[in-house]
Amino acid sequence: MPKQSATEEFLQITRQLYAVISASPDDRDWNSVRDLYHPRATLVRTGMNEDGTPFVTVMNFDEYIDNVSDHLTRVSFSEKELSQDVTVFGNVARLVSVYEFRFIDGGQTTTGRGVNFFNLVNDGRGWKIINIVWDNERDGVALNYQGIPQIQT
Repeated sequence: MPKQSATEEFLQITRQLYAVISASPDDRDWNSVRDLYHPRATLVRTGMNEDGTPFVTVMNFDEYIDNVSDHLTRVSFSEKELSQDVTVFGNVARLVSVYEFRFIDGGQTTTGRGVNFFNLVNDGRGWKIINIVWDNERDGVALNYQGIPQIQT
């Protein structure tokens, strides 16, 4: 069987991640994606506080699960990848994944877009996420992803 291309492997990784985050609380299986992460991986949420100052929250995988689980059990949430751009150099890769999100809380629907910046390493058994840093669009910060290949659904 021919070895899967890095591009195919990256698409498979992001599809699995977006599927887990988008699952209903009863169907969300964080352990199904645990092996996609390097054991020392970090997940970094960035954004703006209500007072207009930036924030950065750095978490390992388990801290991330703890951080989002309560919120995700109270709302209907989904993310869909819109585009992906990958650069590979040897055993390191940078992946830019543009996504749209939707959540419903108390009957109110919120939608938006954001970007995940992935760094991955090839450990000889496949690509592992070493970190993800993300932010969402807001006033003054808009996505322009022309030239980034669109995901075909």
